[in-house]
Amino acid sequence: MISYAERAQARWLEEAEAHRVQAARSLAAWWTLARWFTARPHPVLALLLVLDRESLAHRAEYLPKWAEISRGAAEDEGRRLTLFRSEYEGLARRAAAPENRDRPYFVVGQWKGGDDVDVWHVEEAPADPGERADLCDEYRGDAGNAFGSVEIVYAGSPEGAAEQVRREARETSERIHRELTRP
Repeated sequence: MISYAERAQARWLEEAEAHRVQAARSLAAWWTLARWFTARPHPVLALLLVLDRESLAHRAEYLPKWAEISRGAAEDEGRRLTLFRSEYEGLARRAAAPENRDRPYFVVGQWKGGDDVDVWHVEEAPADPGERADLCDEYRGDAGNAFGSVEIVYAGSPEGAAEQVRREARETSERIHRELTRP
């Protein structure tokens, strides 16, 4: 997106400059024809000076507007480019500092009811989603044999992952209790 926006901005700036130059040339040519016409009136010169869709006067009138439109489009692309660059820098900063972000963890244990969770094992899960899913299925089979379960949680540390599982169990227990005691 950044390289596309850079190319688009450059293209719009080139078009704006081309329109500006063409407008100046058209205006200069029209004034030259006007001076010739005043010096030696001729029907062909009159036809060249008349305002119609393809005349020099018309080109001198609309090309500055097109230059302004192209310059505005270049400014819009410049704003998009600034946005894309800031988003890219933000992503690069997050990728460069993985210790500040939450990582996936497998938390293996057994929910005993309420907010009581017996955590048996906490392990950092693989970053690759496919590998993580395969390993989670394997762990779920083993934990199911022991009447336990495996949860994938995102936390900053193994201790934080275990605490998050306990907090989620407490919230789930409270929600179930509210739903069961509603009149």
